[in-house]
Formats: sequence, structure tokens, C-alpha cells
Amino acid sequence: MDGQVIRCPACGQANRVPELGSGKHAVCGKCKTPLDAAGGHPVELTDADFASAIASGATVVDFWAAWCGPCRMIAPVIEELAATRSDVRFAKLNVDQNPRTSAAFNVQSIPLLVFFRDGVEAGRLVGAVPKPQIEAAIRRYLG
Repeated sequence: MDGQVIRCPACGQANRVPELGSGKHAVCGKCKTPLDAAGGHPVELTDADFASAIASGATVVDFWAAWCGPCRMIAPVIEELAATRSDVRFAKLNVDQNPRTSAAFNVQSIPLLVFFRDGVEAGRLVGAVPKPQIEAAIRRYLG
């Protein structure tokens, strides 16, 4: 089978997408969200949808807060990774607006990147770390 596998930014479903002709766009087979072969943006998560969002596939969740300077420093790196990688889904969870999930994962320092494989925590990375360190963690925990 040819084409590439693109993980839906909304539901996490893996979709095999063939080469598309000019003007054609792929959509997720499960939720019908448009799929961009070049990637997308991190998905905003809440206490209500967190468990279902990380349930399948490889997901990196950025636990952050608006007032956090290091969180603002790492945000463009997460955006860039989300735009260039289709093998891993990226998400963000505002710890101030979602205290239940933050408490469930014992979030004590932010920014905190938590790596999930099929709903199970595989590893963590704390602080505003450089892109190569995040990529190494993705290989280590999700590769």
C-alpha cells in the first residue's frame, strides 16, 4: 500500500492517505476532520476530553499555564513539531483551567511534557528544553 499514515489532530485516529491530486483534501475516516499532510497544531485538551484524546496512538501533552514564561518559550517548539510530525499527536492542557487532570498526573512543575502511548504514560520531560531534547524523548518513549 502506498501513501502515508497521518494521525488525526482531533481524534488521534491513524489514517492512510494516498497521494492526492491537485485541489483534493483528505479527511479523517473517523471524525471527518481535515488532514493536512504537513501536520497541524497542538490540540487543546480539557478535563472532559483528556482521557479519550490520549487513549490511542502516540501523544505528547504539554502541561502549561498562560502566566508561565518557560511555557511561552517552549510553545513555538511544540507548534513546529506538531506541524512537521505526523507520527505523533501533540496536545496542550492549561493547568489553571483543568485542575482535575493536572492533579491526576501530579503536575508540580511546568512546562511539563508527558508522553503517552495508547493512554499509558511512557515518560516525562520537565522544563523549557530545546527541540533536539524533545525529539530524543519522543524516540525514547514513543519510538
